[in-house]
Amino acid sequence: MSAPRRIAVALSGGIDSSVTAHLLKSIPNTKLTGLHMSNWNASDEASGTTYCEQSEKDATDAQTIADFLNIEMKRVGFQSEYWHGVFEPFVEGFSHGQTLNPDVGCNQIVKFGAMRDYAMKKLKADYIATGHYARLWHRRCGDDDILHSSSVPPAYLQEAIGQNPDDEWIWEWGINNSNGDKTPPLLLAALDETKDQSYFLCGVQGSGFSNVMFPLGDLRKNHAIDNRETTVRQLAETFPSAISEKKESMGICFIGKRNFADFIAEYLPQEAVPGDFIDVDTGRIVGKHKGSAFYTIGQGAKISGASCKWFTCQKGDDGRVFVCNNTHHPSLYSDELYVHKFNWVAGELPRPLKENKEMFALCRTWHLQPLIPCSVSMKDDHIRIKFDRPVRAITAGQTAALYIGSGLVCVGGGEILERGPSYHELQKYLPSQYQESGRCINTSISQI
Repeated sequence: MSAPRRIAVALSGGIDSSVTAHLLKSIPNTKLTGLHMSNWNASDEASGTTYCEQSEKDATDAQTIADFLNIEMKRVGFQSEYWHGVFEPFVEGFSHGQTLNPDVGCNQIVKFGAMRDYAMKKLKADYIATGHYARLWHRRCGDDDILHSSSVPPAYLQEAIGQNPDDEWIWEWGINNSNGDKTPPLLLAALDETKDQSYFLCGVQGSGFSNVMFPLGDLRKNHAIDNRETTVRQLAETFPSAISEKKESMGICFIGKRNFADFIAEYLPQEAVPGDFIDVDTGRIVGKHKGSAFYTIGQGAKISGASCKWFTCQKGDDGRVFVCNNTHHPSLYSDELYVHKFNWVAGELPRPLKENKEMFALCRTWHLQPLIPCSVSMKDDHIRIKFDRPVRAITAGQTAALYIGSGLVCVGGGEILERGPSYHELQKYLPSQYQESGRCINTSISQI
């Protein structure tokens, strides 16, 4: 018998990664090693007690599932990579009024960067696996019964692309750009649309997905569509209760249950400067804020003594924060944005853009947002995305991800540089379906 193939699986201590390890354990002639990462150094902060307690519990839970499955586990730390590659850019962007997505950066810099390198070089792993809800099509890589690589795309992908012949360039995309290496895999959305994490993976270069497995991509997390399906939750029922009954973690990993504003204030390069809330319709001061960096476009702005709810719609360079009094105010909507530092998963521009044509795609600007039809074009060294409808709360620093094939293929993503003019700035009415309740003062455009 040939030597066993080594698989390194990321073990967070949660249900998803535990089920991932469980599924891989059943593959014949394999040796499985669990990797539990600690990427945040709580000793560098002033109040890390809550984080430390949760971090140690996660490590204990990861060891619990490793013992249960009878696999070895290693604890590894990539604090330096996380600090310099993810956290520092997050703080830098935040201090300039941007809201970067650390999960996108973590996947790019740590999980499919530092962790993948560690597994391949230090552990001599043949493959790595994570509990992400996504899928990969490993193209023209030979016949590998673990990766299911094939020059023939899976039937569901053929069907999706077949619905729009304009997307057929995808079959050859990146094949001539592999520099002698394996053709980069294509990133596909998960079967479970309610859990799909391709948005968080859009910043990873396709080469980072080589020899990578996402065993959960073809499974549903909580609810089966028919009796023939087995869900991830069902697969976890036999695990120790510390794992099977564990709740999902939400929010930014290094924040935990702490107050975000108090935490991030420890790291800002300078103290936040208070300023004025300005009614975008009237130009009047309607309150005071504690620092413009703490307010994100589209989110509620708590104004002391206000008789109605206000929403952040724009931030000025002079520290002013403009607010509107309706969750569907025209100042919150735009139908275009510009992206820089765009990552094309296959390592090259799609054929339509190479030919200086528009590319028709689908886009989302936050996780699990319904995909929005758009046209994509090059403008100088930026990507311009023009939507076919107004989009709420487009925010500089956040990630825009692009999809084709009825939303199945994620072709890449990048950091939003800026939005186009808002409907308020254009003196343009929103379509009627956006005129919902929430306005406490009549601010129709004709009054502006």
